[in-house]
Amino acid sequence: MGFLREITEEYLGALRYVKEVPRDVELPVGRDIVALVGPRRAGKTFLMLRHAKDLLDSGKQALYVSFDEFQFRGIDARKLAEMAREEYPSGEVYLFLDEVQEWEGWDSKLRWLHDVKDFFLYVTGSSSVLQSSEIPSRLRGRYVSVLLLPFSFREVSRQEKVDVVTFRERGAIRALLNDYMTWGGFPEVWIYRSREKLVSLLETMFYRDVMERHRVRDTAVFLEVARLVISSYSCPVTWHSIRRALKSSGVNIDVKTVMSYVEYMRQAYLVFLVKRFTYSDREALAAPKKIYLVDPGIATLLEKPMDKGRRAENLVFLELVRRGYEPYYYVTRSGKEVDFVTKKEKMIVEVALEDWEKHVGKVAEAARELGVNEATIITWDAEGEEKVGNRRVTIVPLWKWLLQETTKNKP
Repeated sequence: MGFLREITEEYLGALRYVKEVPRDVELPVGRDIVALVGPRRAGKTFLMLRHAKDLLDSGKQALYVSFDEFQFRGIDARKLAEMAREEYPSGEVYLFLDEVQEWEGWDSKLRWLHDVKDFFLYVTGSSSVLQSSEIPSRLRGRYVSVLLLPFSFREVSRQEKVDVVTFRERGAIRALLNDYMTWGGFPEVWIYRSREKLVSLLETMFYRDVMERHRVRDTAVFLEVARLVISSYSCPVTWHSIRRALKSSGVNIDVKTVMSYVEYMRQAYLVFLVKRFTYSDREALAAPKKIYLVDPGIATLLEKPMDKGRRAENLVFLELVRRGYEPYYYVTRSGKEVDFVTKKEKMIVEVALEDWEKHVGKVAEAARELGVNEATIITWDAEGEEKVGNRRVTIVPLWKWLLQETTKNKP
């Protein structure tokens, strides 16, 4: 057994010590490079290693390399290919390359490995530059990305074996949802319900994925920007409003630096920026953005008591992304804001845990303006259906909506 197989076996051996939670994400099969992207510690490495083990158990040839290990970061693609062929002299080899954004010149090296056609390539990365929409042009047509977010509520409820039939079970599912809204779905944090692990995770993302990668010099200023941005989740903001808020707390920073720091956080999958729905690119660019966190647990570090309404809105945003939608927010012609609209499907979703009756007219107005016949209001426990003219408004509890099975996110 050679060096790469030894490393692969060592990593695979660690799987038996991990408490597995089955995921709803599947890795596609084909000749394209498959990139599993998402935030640090969301389970990308585990999913990749599980896939490698399944292949080896079925008699296939597979190798795993982590570019978190410095010895591999400067390696040439041809040298890596030679090492793989020392392990498996003939036949196709599945290469699993972890944290590939740390590999110097990763895009051109992946293209070379792809073009020699000896390998099926699976890569992971904790930077958004590995998403299909942002990759360099030399990889276009050779590449597909799959986003892996922290555990969904559906995944953790399945792991906790909570079924929903009786009133007792419905009470249990709401208690589980409260827990999930508090701790979020990062695997280690969820399993141990640990504030310490949440702090450690956020510090790692700040220092490794933002400050080190982008060489941020003024750590104190960046952390102030990050604190304000995280505190503004589920709210509309502008670059100027962030700058003014910082200035009022004694941090003087220009708008360009604010934009850069928020973009670094976006690239590290700490936050998502949601645009206003409009058919004019210029209007969308000028309008405020809404900020959502990659996981609701992050807000726990800065928010007490919990703002359940904003957490719920953030959860709904993440679930829409998991289901393969691209959410926008919408402002009706009369100036009323609707939480989510998806452009292609024209789906309208409003989050109103309480007083949902006040939102029926607004979503019906949005439906009329957008030319669709139905909308959804997500509540805490109310359920039913309302009619406004020929528009149907479905009322559904948050837990039930989050548990809905969907096939849209399957490759």
